[in-house]
Amino acid sequence: MGATGQPQSLVRGARFTGSGVCLLLALLTGLWIVRDLRLVDDPARLWWAWAGSGPDRFLTASTLYDLSLLLVYVVVAVLVPRSPVAASALAVTALVTLAVRAPALWVEGFAEVYPHGLRMRAMVSTFLALGLAAILLITVAAGRRPVRSGQGAPGSYGRTDGPLFQGARIPTRPGRGAGIASAVLLVAVGLVASAWEVYGFSQNSGDFSRYAERFTGSGGGLQLLGVPAGWACLVLVVISLTAAVGALLGAVHSRPLGLVVAGLVGVSGAAGVSLAVRADLFTAFGALGGVERLTVVGWVFHLLAGAALVLLLGRRGVPGDPPPRLAANVYDGYGPSPLPGGGAFGPPPPSSRPPGW
Repeated sequence: MGATGQPQSLVRGARFTGSGVCLLLALLTGLWIVRDLRLVDDPARLWWAWAGSGPDRFLTASTLYDLSLLLVYVVVAVLVPRSPVAASALAVTALVTLAVRAPALWVEGFAEVYPHGLRMRAMVSTFLALGLAAILLITVAAGRRPVRSGQGAPGSYGRTDGPLFQGARIPTRPGRGAGIASAVLLVAVGLVASAWEVYGFSQNSGDFSRYAERFTGSGGGLQLLGVPAGWACLVLVVISLTAAVGALLGAVHSRPLGLVVAGLVGVSGAAGVSLAVRADLFTAFGALGGVERLTVVGWVFHLLAGAALVLLLGRRGVPGDPPPRLAANVYDGYGPSPLPGGGAFGPPPPSSRPPGW
């Protein structure tokens, strides 16, 4: 929703339903992480497996995306009951879940690595996650209501009185400075991801069938819940640029969408930087090849960009602009009257009924 659109809020039941669904998604994702922690018996080994290093990479099922999604689910579940951007946060959470989990429906790159029973559990988990994401979208669609003005009280725009809206807040958007700064960062994230995808295409010498493996995962090399590299890059580019445009326009959805981008790139950047430290790549930076240098610089950029986006978009936003005021109903009593009498266009007309009817 742009700054000039009519603000929307969620009724109380929709916000708590959405919070509960996010907790279920967090539980579903957390179970896979707990399974891997029990398998490796050491959180550090799981971290290196997520980062793509170490012998446990194809023993563990979860990925960095699961860690990022878990953080998103927990934060949204905790904040959405009283969040001013509850509708946008739940919708963004649902759409990102669909985008990240959908590839499991067609990816077959792990078929020969993991046992059949574990693959079936992963498929069931995927369908559950997709179903819960659909429930979130339905909840948002059914629970959205326009924010109503207060009864003629000056400055009361955005009041959400009544039991349905208990705890709701007027939707907020990024401030002007924060919006511009975050848009620049989000565009940079999208351009960097696009540049790496162009490089990946060039490495395939124009062979579209080989390049398609980056989206289908048919070339193997994926963890059980992994996302094909090309698909992950496409998702990152789309949501980054969408959030950037929204931030420039003062859209309410730009804050939660930009924070999801921050979580994705921040976690991946942290994993990359930890790998660089472990392999002494910063010490040997001058001896690295051009691609290796750009890779290390990209990891650092993702980490810093993620942290900066959290600082810019995680702060309290400013209230969205009220929708254009149309002529008030002559009986509603809202606003000052330009003519002597009652309503916005003077006193109401006399009743056509005889007195006493």
